[in-house]
This record gives sequence, structure tokens and C-alpha cells, in this order.
Amino acid sequence: MKKIIFLVLTLFINLLLFGQSKGIPSPPTPPRLVNNLSKEFPNFLSTEEESKLETKLVNFSEETSNQIVIIIVDDLNGFEPWDYATRIGQEWKIGQKKNDNGIVILIKPTGGKGERKFHIAVGYGLEGVIPDLTCRQIEEEELIPYLKTGQYYTALDNTTNVLMALAKGEYNSKEYAKNHKSDSPGLTLFLIIAIIALVFFLSNRGGRGGRGGMTMGPGGIFFMGGGSSFGGGSSGSSGFGGFGGGGFGGGGSGGSW
Repeated sequence: MKKIIFLVLTLFINLLLFGQSKGIPSPPTPPRLVNNLSKEFPNFLSTEEESKLETKLVNFSEETSNQIVIIIVDDLNGFEPWDYATRIGQEWKIGQKKNDNGIVILIKPTGGKGERKFHIAVGYGLEGVIPDLTCRQIEEEELIPYLKTGQYYTALDNTTNVLMALAKGEYNSKEYAKNHKSDSPGLTLFLIIAIIALVFFLSNRGGRGGRGGMTMGPGGIFFMGGGSSFGGGSSGSSGFGGFGGGGFGGGGSGGSW
């Protein structure tokens, strides 16, 4: 009887995870790093802008083995932004298997004010050099101001430039923070609530593993992953060789504009 119950529970969990992942798009074929899947915003980036970003990110991948993927979608299919971005990282196998060095930049430009979402998800291997608070500051300095004014290419170009520089060690998160001091009280709230959330989850996870938490900034409240790992496009070829299987656990930050 116990064996039957165990098998039923196992089947239920597998079906649940399968169902939850159905709303995640399949990896692009051929593989690409810049993926505009939006039907409402097919020209979110011009052909030239998309090509420039793709070339830059391909060169970065070849030079460092780190991979940054940009994905633009119309609908999160019921997922929270952090969950959607984390699942993309896992199921597309972004980054290198042994290094877990992938980054996902998720943009959902549809909807009204507060419904347009973004999230930067960072793989395990890069969380040390691009911590959550730094992700939030990058969003405030490089991403949000340009998204608000419709300068989408500039937003993504600036954001990827900083992420690449941090990943390559051209400067560290403390140096970036020092050179981009913000008077916004949101960063202070972000730090305070992040610390409280971290202490709470570390004291209550009881060996379940993973990470999770809630942070706050000027764009709203931001939820980070609850410790689950999941998973195993645009047309045209960019010469990109493909993904290697990096791990994601909820690191990063996001919000709305």
C-alpha cells in the first residue's frame, strides 16, 4: 500500500511540474541569444538592433563562455516573472553545465502601467559577481529609465554592457554601486527587506535547499525564486553554437514599468 501511495504521489508531482512548464516556450531552433517572441511588439527591436545585440552576445559567449539570453514575450502564462525567467534558464540550458554561468533578461512589454514586466535571472555561477542588489541597481540605472521612454535598444544595450563587464571582472559590484549612487529610497528598502527575507528563509527552510525571498524597489515588490529547479524563437542563424545546461535557482531581480 505504501508503495502504491508513493508511486501515485510521484506521478502527481511529475504531472504537476509538467503542467507548470507547458507555458514555457521551447528553445529556439537554430539557437539564438536575442529572441523576440512577441506578436504585439514584433518591432520591439529593429532588425539592425537585434543583429547588433546578437553579435555582441555571441562574441561575449565565445570569449568568456558566459551566456546572456534576451527573451521578449507577450504573456507570462500565469507564471511570476522570476519563475518564468528561471525556467527559461533551466529548460533552455543557458550557460555551461559545470559553470552555471547563464543570465536571462526577460521583458514583457504588453499591458498598461504596472503590467509591463521585466526580470534579470542570474545563474548560480554568476551570483557572486552579480548579486541581487546589483541586479536591482542595474535595472534602476540602465534598464527602467529607457524602457519608460521607449528606448528599448538602449535599455538592453546598456544593461548587457554592465552585466558583461561584471561577469568579466572589469569592475566589481561594489565599484559599480560606488559609481552609480542613487538617492532612491527604494534601494535602501530593497536591502533591508532582502536581509530580513534572507534571514527568515534560511531559518525556516529546514534543509529543503534552494533560495527565495522578497525584495522591494521603486517599481514595486520583487519576488525571487523559492528554491525549485526545473527543466532539463526568432528565425535566422547567428553562428551561435548553442546552450550547455547551466543551473538557475532564483538569483536576480525584477519588477514592472
